[in-house]
Amino acid sequence: MSNGIVSEFQVKLERAITFPFNLILQGEHGVGKEYFARLIHEKRIWVKDFVTFDWECGHSCQLKVVDKLVKNHLTGIFNLSSKERNTYFFRRIDALDWHVRMKVFDLLESEAIRKGLLKSQLHQLGIIASVEQKNGNREETSALTLNVFLEFFPLRIKIPALRQKKEDLIPLMRTILESVNKQQNRKVSRFSVETFHFFLDYDWPNNIDELRSEIERTVTLTKDNDLIKPEVISEKLIRSQKDLRTENLADRSS
Repeated sequence: MSNGIVSEFQVKLERAITFPFNLILQGEHGVGKEYFARLIHEKRIWVKDFVTFDWECGHSCQLKVVDKLVKNHLTGIFNLSSKERNTYFFRRIDALDWHVRMKVFDLLESEAIRKGLLKSQLHQLGIIASVEQKNGNREETSALTLNVFLEFFPLRIKIPALRQKKEDLIPLMRTILESVNKQQNRKVSRFSVETFHFFLDYDWPNNIDELRSEIERTVTLTKDNDLIKPEVISEKLIRSQKDLRTENLADRSS
């Protein structure tokens, strides 16, 4: 990935943290759409709870999620005057049945009209939605072209796969380590320089889910206040670096 595209991703992410825009996070399976949604939520200074609406289920299940939205959260979504507001994560809106999709956004639009909101206010409801883009194929995200989506989501962020954004890997590793330390009540210091090289040489086919799992594993095997060293990383990372060195030597000798 070029530096320009990486920079665009980082700039959009920072914008999403700074301003309360509704936004869509799109990317391949495993790139960390929910992870980045939670990261944005945690870094926004005015937010309270992270409320998830999972749309990746059948028609009848989706209708139950709509019912949950109406009964428990519709008023809160439109309480724009509150100093502390929730983040509402709409997981996999691309999986929504067409009729349910229209029902959801008709509800939001009707409530906005009832509240007398301006269009600019409609764009700041605290909704973060995710869309799964399969194998980088733009055809899979054609639902994004619907006006009903664009009406509510002025900001869209495409999350590149880890193999495409190696420049972002080190700061991402540090962020995840901080999160894992907090989650596990640990104080693992940081990664050694050698460990960084092993992580950078690996392609992470399962993206951020695999990266977080590997970091969780290394934290478990590392004592508090110690560095995470190559001795505790998975064999697949070591093997990957060996394979890469073998390829480089072959290229030089050819």
